[in-house]
Amino acid sequence: MRSQVLILVILATAVNSAFVYNEVLATEEAALSFAAYCPDTAINTWTVGYVSTNYPNIEKPLVFENNIAGTKGYIAYNPTYNAITVVFRGSSNIQNWLDNIQFDKVHYNTACNCQVHSGFLDAFNSIKSQVDTLFTKYRGMYPKANIHVTGHSLGAAMATLYTTELAIAGYTVQLTTFGLPRVGDTAYYNYFSSFTKVTHFRVVHDKDVVPHVPPENFGFNHVDREIWYHKTSYTICQLDEDPNCSDSVLVPSIQDHLSYMGFSSTVDC
Repeated sequence: MRSQVLILVILATAVNSAFVYNEVLATEEAALSFAAYCPDTAINTWTVGYVSTNYPNIEKPLVFENNIAGTKGYIAYNPTYNAITVVFRGSSNIQNWLDNIQFDKVHYNTACNCQVHSGFLDAFNSIKSQVDTLFTKYRGMYPKANIHVTGHSLGAAMATLYTTELAIAGYTVQLTTFGLPRVGDTAYYNYFSSFTKVTHFRVVHDKDVVPHVPPENFGFNHVDREIWYHKTSYTICQLDEDPNCSDSVLVPSIQDHLSYMGFSSTVDC
């Protein structure tokens, strides 16, 4: 038994040592995620208040949107990281979204005996064709670019599902999410974790309420790797649902969902 425990400790140490968190990148991705809440014209001209002031070199931003479903995002080229960056917007009314969220699951695909949240998958599918078309276009423009995907709140869930699609296609992806809800079940967690060319910074701001939904006891499980910001520092959490990170929060907060990495979701645009 002691030898088994030792092996698990060694494996956990090896996994942690291989994981490198880039806070500078995460900070920029948080700002880009909040820019998705701006009007289309502001995004397409990159006049998005504090975001474009801090990150003026974003090139060729282009909005994708489904007005009926209320889903939106944009794609752009980020020369700082030589990255095609796909950004998904969250819900425009977080309180209403929380009040109406359902916990239904649906099967994800034939290759994975897993389930994901039906509402998140519906939201993603409402703009998937647009994103696929734009991604193909930008890959043609920047064939050697890295691929970054990011989003806040519901946008984080769509970003996770899109990253899964890219991973299935064999791409290397940097996924950075902010206030991500639980997207799928334990089988989806295992499926997502099998894609070794995906690096995920799952950033959680202190007592943010959204990472606590849907609840674990409804059969949902977070994907790795949580970066929990609390007090004056952050913790790179253990794999799966680390009980010493945000999962330890007993009284969550909507307010903590509205700001990340020093930026507010209320962008001056």
